[in-house]
Amino acid sequence: MKGAYGVIFGIVLTGLGVLVFIFLLRGREEPVSLEEVDQVFVSTILVATEELPFVIEATGTLAAKNKIELFSEVQGILLPTTPGFREGNTFYRGENLLRIDGGEHNAQLQSKKSALVNQIVAMLPDMEIEFPEASGKWRTYLENFNMDGPLEPLPKTVSNAEKFFVTGKNIVQTYYDVKNLQERLSKYDIRAPFTGIVTQSDVYVGTLVRSGQKLGEFIDPSVFELQLAIPATANKYMKVGKKVHLISLDGDQDHVGRISRINGRVDQETQTVGVVVEVSGKQLKEGQYLKAEIFGEPVSDVLKIEGGLLVENDHVYIIRDSLLRLQKVVPLNYVGDSVVVRGLEKDMVLLDEIVANAYPGMKVTY
Repeated sequence: MKGAYGVIFGIVLTGLGVLVFIFLLRGREEPVSLEEVDQVFVSTILVATEELPFVIEATGTLAAKNKIELFSEVQGILLPTTPGFREGNTFYRGENLLRIDGGEHNAQLQSKKSALVNQIVAMLPDMEIEFPEASGKWRTYLENFNMDGPLEPLPKTVSNAEKFFVTGKNIVQTYYDVKNLQERLSKYDIRAPFTGIVTQSDVYVGTLVRSGQKLGEFIDPSVFELQLAIPATANKYMKVGKKVHLISLDGDQDHVGRISRINGRVDQETQTVGVVVEVSGKQLKEGQYLKAEIFGEPVSDVLKIEGGLLVENDHVYIIRDSLLRLQKVVPLNYVGDSVVVRGLEKDMVLLDEIVANAYPGMKVTY
């Protein structure tokens, strides 16, 4: 029995010895330096300022430079044209965009022309007596009178007496009544003022068109304007004639335009200035959104950095004597995720990454 207790005691004693040996070995390992634990490695750049163009990014909607909204000034049934006045159809300058039936009005015009001829015919016998030297030109006017053509000007009177004589016969008033009817008849045919396409059609052939009714829209698709709102602070970098890089929102189209107009007024609510860019291109469409990059006048002694490096909007971290220091800068131009700043001196060491929990005086290694 005593032998069994001795064996057990020996095993326990051996185990304790092994544990003590392991503990002593661990205690001899090298301690970890606090300096190594706190050491932070960072990425930096050496400041080298340069001259960069002032870039402005904005988005706007295309509108045709030459665009008309068509309204009817007369009433009547819409007649067919070739091609029809439908969206997407092209009309060349001078072609009939729309035709409205003016048969009734034309009959009134012919009746008034006939009345004018009758008045001149009735005046001629008295004129041959009172003004024999003037009767010849009036007879010639009657002989050349065209009932279906445009109204020619009345013969000129050479004296007040002749003028009063013609006016007294009511010829002048009738003449201007005919001119008025003739002018109004021309409004039944609406012709294209330029070559373009129909972008909106609100009427159909055979329907009754009323005076004042909107008929549609017609544009020239060869030249467009892009309306942009530019911050008023950037206005000094803009000037008429500057090239503008235009990109479609999906990035598939690239175009080059030029600033054609700059508004002289600042919008009080948005503090922006209206800038109009003129651009041409076969792929461009009315109402299309485009992103504009305007390269304005250059700015000197600046550096382009990532926007995330700004601290409190107008500071960055530089490194001096292995410690982080705050340096005040002036942000001049935001371009995408980057910002152009002024206020850094040549050969400064700039922190080029975002460091978590960074603070002035923090020790770093680079």
